[in-house]
Amino acid sequence: MSFDDIKESAAMAVATVRANKLRSSLTILGVAIGVVTLTFMVSIIQGLNKAFAEQIESLGSNTIFVSKFDPSFGRPPNDEELHRKEITQEDAEAIRAEAAGAVESVAPIRRKIAADLRYADKETDTPILFGVTPEYEYTISQYVGHGRFVVDADLLGRENVAVLAQDVVRALFPYEDPLGKEIKIEGRPFRVVGVMEPLGNFFGQSRDNSVFIPLATFDKYWRDIEPPFVVFFIIIRPHTRADVRAAMDEITDILRRRRQVPAGAKNNFGVSSQDSLLDFYNQLTGATWLVLTAISFVALMIGGIGVMNIMRLGDGAHQGDRRAQGRRRDARQHPLAVPHRGRRAHGAGRRGRTRRRRGGEPLDEQVFAAPGLRAALGHPRRHRHLRERRHRLRPLARLEGRALRPHRGSAL
Repeated sequence: MSFDDIKESAAMAVATVRANKLRSSLTILGVAIGVVTLTFMVSIIQGLNKAFAEQIESLGSNTIFVSKFDPSFGRPPNDEELHRKEITQEDAEAIRAEAAGAVESVAPIRRKIAADLRYADKETDTPILFGVTPEYEYTISQYVGHGRFVVDADLLGRENVAVLAQDVVRALFPYEDPLGKEIKIEGRPFRVVGVMEPLGNFFGQSRDNSVFIPLATFDKYWRDIEPPFVVFFIIIRPHTRADVRAAMDEITDILRRRRQVPAGAKNNFGVSSQDSLLDFYNQLTGATWLVLTAISFVALMIGGIGVMNIMRLGDGAHQGDRRAQGRRRDARQHPLAVPHRGRRAHGAGRRGRTRRRRGGEPLDEQVFAAPGLRAALGHPRRHRHLRERRHRLRPLARLEGRALRPHRGSAL
């Protein structure tokens, strides 16, 4: 394709767009909607994936979660999971002893969904109550900001000590230091021994709205509360991220043996890691991806239809110009298309009016005056198809501005 062809095509495209402003505007709108939708879709999915990965990383760089419930995201446990055998502290000790080659620390945790806390005339009933061991800090990478965390002596003596997170401190101690103060948890006195560092949010839920007490003390007061109000789970930290898969396999073998799961039967417990949670999340967002892809495809298709219509209009106009040029060329080259020269001559009567050339001969005589043509075609009055042909040639002559209208009484 030469530069002239490109220039001609560009000029034709601009002329077509100008000639069809409404359709061109709708086409541009459809293409813009498709492109914006596709970009918006990719940005949403990428942003959600990044946010979810950051939230999972906030639970620990390489942690494994064990509970009697199957791994899930936003799904409540079903009846079969609720009636499973509980995970126990003995299971945590077995994992610590038998998987020492792949596991660095094990933190058994018991959690109560909400607890009522009071200090003087202030109260809050939304904090989550955790019963933990000293390994909790290192295993999940959450540390005390000032004061101290739960220690082994607190577990052995089942001491009523508590470590508060930032939201609880702001609710109960807005203008004073909480260390050493006595608070009441569900009506039972506890002494504040530490305050956690800010922990941030996990999927919109504040992790700073928490209270940590010794696991033995938790069992002393709230052990008999049934799930899902109180749940027990284990958080495990492998030596390195490369040991996560091997540690999960060892933990699964240990728990299947301890819980006497038959060979080939489904696990009656859940073992998950950050990667498995990310895989589960990707499955959930797959449907969203398909829906957004369909929306963007429809928008792009609408824009494509508009583009094809514009191209069709432009191609039609171009072909129309070429056809007109071809008709003019054929009219000039046809043997019966006689160019008009000179002025019109009129007869005396209305019925005898005719057109003549400068030489004075009638038009019909001029047409058939070519040597041999009269002999080949015969007299025009004997051939009606010649008259029809003559009528068909009139528009071709008009393209050149010639009026080939013979006298009504003439042969053609």
